Amino acid sequence: MLRKILFPTDFSKASVRVKKQLIKMKDCGVKEVVLLYIMDERRLAFAEYIDSFSFGSLNLDKTLKTKYQKKLNDWKTEMEKAGLKVKTDIINGTPFTSIMDYAKEKKMTSIFLGHSGHDKKGDDILLGSTAEKIARKSDITVALI
Repeated sequence: MLRKILFPTDFSKASVRVKKQLIKMKDCGVKEVVLLYIMDERRLAFAEYIDSFSFGSLNLDKTLKTKYQKKLNDWKTEMEKAGLKVKTDIINGTPFTSIMDYAKEKKMTSIFLGHSGHDKKGDDILLGSTAEKIARKSDITVALI
């Protein structure tokens, strides 16, 4: 179950909780953790049309990838210092389908993710839509933290 854990993150409070729990589990047979950030193509699709300012000329995709790769690397370093083997990846897509496809393609054995994401205004949200869909549809073990 814990050989290859996929940890999709949006760097939200819920994701921070997942990271802390994975660090606590370092001696539970975890072989590898893959930190995955998904650049939500639904948000980027209309970015260049916001106001009359063109984001296309700023190479927004590359700028954001650089920003999120730095965050992933910081988390990777923290988790490796705790004794976990960690890889990072950034992909474009929609969160639910991208997570499911990635887990299948990379033969992950489980998915650990926050029960709610960055769009939630507080901890009063019981379950976010992406977490709920993954929990219902996944063929592998899902841990919602």
